Order: sequence, then C-alpha cells, then structure tokens
Amino acid sequence: MLADPNSAQATTTPEPPAVDQPLSQDELYQLTLYKWRYSLEAYGFERHEVRELMFLKWLHASRRVAP
Repeated sequence: MLADPNSAQATTTPEPPAVDQPLSQDELYQLTLYKWRYSLEAYGFERHEVRELMFLKWLHASRRVAP
C-alpha cells in the first residue's frame, strides 16, 4: 500500500548528525593504496603490471631495496 503524499501524517526518519571523524592510520593506508591502484589502472597499466608496481613500492617503502 502506498502512502498518500498529501496526507497529514508524514513519516520521515531523522537523519543522524554529521560527525567529522578523522581516518585511522589503517583506513588512511588502505585509501592510499586504493588511490595508487586506481591511478595506475587509469593510466593504462594492466592488472599484473599494477601488482608488480605496488609490490615494488612496498619493497621500497619497507626499505628492503635501495632506490
């Protein structure tokens, strides 16, 4: 049954207040990885190339290899 839009009983649910919560370190890291992956794919890299580049970035960031 559909509600009559002109009826006096409007059933609206209140929206929760907007809360600005900073991202956690883990959320920020995951968002950064997603951004890098999306950017590389947007530039035309294939999935296997993106995986290799992300792995090389991880190696460099973890200081397992020198630049």
